[in-house]
Amino acid sequence: MKNSKYTPATTISCAALFSLCMAHAHASIQNSSFENGWDSWTSSGSSAISDIAYSGSKSAKINGSNGYFEQEVTVDANSNYRLTVYVFGEGSVGVESNGNVYSKEVSNSDWELVTVEFNTGSSQTITVFGAYTDGDVRFDDFALEKISSSSTSIENAGFENDWDNWSSSGASAISDISYKGSKSAKVNGSNGRFEQNVAVQPYTDYELTAYILGDGILGVEANGSTYEKSVSNSNWEAETVQFNSGSAQTITIFGEYDGSDGRFDEFSLEEVSSSGSCASTSSLTIVDAYDDGTNDGHGPENVLDGSLADESRWSSQGVKWITLDLGTEKTVEGVDIAWYNGDQRKNYFYIETSIDNINWTTVLNGGQSSGTSSDMEFYDVADTTARYVRLTGSGNSYDSWNSILEFDVIGCGDGSEESSSSSSSSSSSSSSSSSSGGGSSSSSSSSSSSGGFSNLDPSLPPGSNFELEDWYLSIPTDDDGNGKADSIKEGALSGGYENSSYFYTASDGGMVFRCPIDGYKTSSGTSYTRTELREMLRRGDTSIDTQGVNKNNWVFGSAPAEAREAAGGVDGVLRATLAVNHVTTTGDSSQVGRVIIGQIHANDDEPLRIYYRKLPDNTKGSIYIAHEPNGGSDQWYEMIGSRSDDASDPADGIALNEIFSYEVKVVGNTLTVTISRDGKEDVVQEVDMSDSGYDTEDQYQYFKAGVYNQNNTGDDDDYVQATFYSLENSHDGYDY
Repeated sequence: MKNSKYTPATTISCAALFSLCMAHAHASIQNSSFENGWDSWTSSGSSAISDIAYSGSKSAKINGSNGYFEQEVTVDANSNYRLTVYVFGEGSVGVESNGNVYSKEVSNSDWELVTVEFNTGSSQTITVFGAYTDGDVRFDDFALEKISSSSTSIENAGFENDWDNWSSSGASAISDISYKGSKSAKVNGSNGRFEQNVAVQPYTDYELTAYILGDGILGVEANGSTYEKSVSNSNWEAETVQFNSGSAQTITIFGEYDGSDGRFDEFSLEEVSSSGSCASTSSLTIVDAYDDGTNDGHGPENVLDGSLADESRWSSQGVKWITLDLGTEKTVEGVDIAWYNGDQRKNYFYIETSIDNINWTTVLNGGQSSGTSSDMEFYDVADTTARYVRLTGSGNSYDSWNSILEFDVIGCGDGSEESSSSSSSSSSSSSSSSSSGGGSSSSSSSSSSSGGFSNLDPSLPPGSNFELEDWYLSIPTDDDGNGKADSIKEGALSGGYENSSYFYTASDGGMVFRCPIDGYKTSSGTSYTRTELREMLRRGDTSIDTQGVNKNNWVFGSAPAEAREAAGGVDGVLRATLAVNHVTTTGDSSQVGRVIIGQIHANDDEPLRIYYRKLPDNTKGSIYIAHEPNGGSDQWYEMIGSRSDDASDPADGIALNEIFSYEVKVVGNTLTVTISRDGKEDVVQEVDMSDSGYDTEDQYQYFKAGVYNQNNTGDDDDYVQATFYSLENSHDGYDY
């Protein structure tokens, strides 16, 4: 028994300590039926004791604004509980636990049992409450029961009690066509949706199952991420979505309309065993960095700022440590470190991890940097679960200083693992519809080209501000050791992936792409590095190949009918709002200052490349495009300024950090590129692609967006950077 002190030789029976034993079996709510008035309760506002009761002779009544009552109850920490109470009228009942509120609003025309499930987290005391919402309400017979940690109860899982325990909206109804029993849930129109909150264990793998007939989306919202699966079934079929609860103690399961009628029945939620390692890895969120205070003024916070500039470093002399706080426990599998003067000297260190910041486990001993790179280097560590990651340095091959430019932790637990089903960005992303002749769009945000991006949250990863489920990301690192640039797949990207050196959220909420000259390339066919998105219409369905005329790619409307039918979409529109923040200033005059910010890519060639270029002596940059016919030579079109290596400062150019927009539109064999800026007329370039060879049965296309560095002759740490504030892609026949 927790905190009990007794002599081991003494036998103590549960009968002798009845009250203590019962306290551990059930969390006791005192005067739970209000038979003793407000004894043990605290009431405020328009609240009173009523003689209309569910059982006994009394109940609690709230009949006006600010009406409220509560009671503190002792519970076991890190445990699941179920609160039940009978409610008559319109009101709210709930629990405050560990800084979270779990509540349910009800409107009952008679006494009905209401249930709220939750996990206590680290709390040993909770507050149960009743509150006013709209109209008189009465509460009676509160009870609190500890439930099994594996219990993940979905109430009214088969809809036999209609919408009890579910919230429905839009075109949704109870249907008499069912998989089991006599009823199911039906969504049959735009915005049709239903959902239920369910208590779960934090940091636990789960599988949600439901039987679905017709079209629909089955999904889970957990810990700020959404995991969902779009299905189309001609018969009742079991569909599953797997996810990890992260730090969440309550999740939301839902069914949603997806283009045509759909029915859902027999929901269930089960814990599934974890493999103990990450299905896919990413840079983990870091909430703090600190040391022992003896640094030389280059503080630990500098390793998290995304800058590889020399002055933005942590430096401390002797045998010194720096600790990163991940905020919550996560799976750690490696670290990425960029060392100050890392291409000139070797650094010596070891890595430890800890759950409580007291007890430490060594996961990498005798660490040594290469001494040949000033960029990020990956170091594999023993897989472990940890909240804190500590590096202890013992100097370098030149002197006794420890100096780090950037420090990332690689692993999973941010909600970024790629599950067996596709996952989308959280509901904080907003969508707006656009099309090329009737198609739908996947939209990141809606705004003007000059700012006002109030829907972008600087505290969230890019995948929670932008819909990235139909993109993957290439970055110039090689964490998997295959000799090529790493690819962050759709599920991980939309689930919360960030990298403080190459891909992260800016202080204004924008999505930052940064790419140095030195780094790994995506293939042997390119000479340049990139931090760039590649369109993936398959949306995480890995049964569909990346390449080919298939549901992952799109084709021109001029392509043969067979190709249009096989493709994921026909024709397309790509819209982006962005600012270019930095371009290279070193290297050959033919390459300096140029970056590609958007593309259409085909099998082997590029129907479109959009360039921004600012020369070192100019204050503004130019915009020009290239069209490459299939197997032919580039055709160049200057839109703003000149692409010349010695171009004069363009009077109507675009400065660094100036926000502008571009739109790429393909209809059949016509390509149209538009550049937009507030207060200025649009600049439009049209390209006739009738003779370009892309309207054959084997040619496919996909959009790309981000920064594709077009300089491989400058200093290794010279870089390009752009911040995107909106990104939309749409195609005919692509219903997202």
